[in-house]
Amino acid sequence: MIRKFFALLRASWADALAYRGQLFIWVLTGILPLVMLAVWRTVAADGSIAGYTSDDFVAYYVGALVLRQLTGAWIIWDMEQEIRLGELSPHLLRPYHPLVRYLTLALSDKPLRMALAVPIIVVTLLLVPSAMPDLDRLSMLVLPPAIVLGFLVYFLNQVCIGLLSFWWTQVLAVQDFWFGLYALCSGYLVPLDLFPPQVSYFIAFLPFRAMLAFQLDLLLGRLDPPAIALGLAHQLIWALIFFGLMQLLWARGIRRYGAVGA
Repeated sequence: MIRKFFALLRASWADALAYRGQLFIWVLTGILPLVMLAVWRTVAADGSIAGYTSDDFVAYYVGALVLRQLTGAWIIWDMEQEIRLGELSPHLLRPYHPLVRYLTLALSDKPLRMALAVPIIVVTLLLVPSAMPDLDRLSMLVLPPAIVLGFLVYFLNQVCIGLLSFWWTQVLAVQDFWFGLYALCSGYLVPLDLFPPQVSYFIAFLPFRAMLAFQLDLLLGRLDPPAIALGLAHQLIWALIFFGLMQLLWARGIRRYGAVGA
């Protein structure tokens, strides 16, 4: 099974290389954090806002851009098309679960995305060297597994939305609405600390913090050990919730898919 997974990963990597121009365009469309950086850096030019200095905003938004490439997944368009058009059928006959293929697709473009993000990091550190985060040892140790868990939460959530294509024909509209919530509630556009306390408290229970904001707080060294433990637990809980929901949607959806002769 492991050999099959890596063989599928190599095939997905070949696809990613074949469409690297398209991937470059996708990464460029994700530079909205840099636009927000210009706004907040101007606002914080004469002091700090909620504990964020001008250099902190640089570290935050460049970190958001990079972490988004590591934790994000862009497979819902493939899922929606394959389920809606019946193109999922050949994958049901292959010796691996079709959802494993979507996982390899989500993983295969990570090296290319990081290769495109690294120049942004280098230029930022050359222009604003004081924006380099000063990570403590615990945050450095926890950041990699937090990135992996953030990716799992994001990926499983995307799969759950994609599986709604078994019932609905406008899943991409759901995706657009979901991304609006994600951009606002994950810290992608605005640090969650800048929201009113009541709003931040509510958002902390949603899955979006587990996808990005928690890793950003680790990167900036803004969390103490209890908060780090709570953040990891929050990620694990949402990963398990989405995994269970994914299994339920797949089991029921695939019966409906077969029932209509696809």
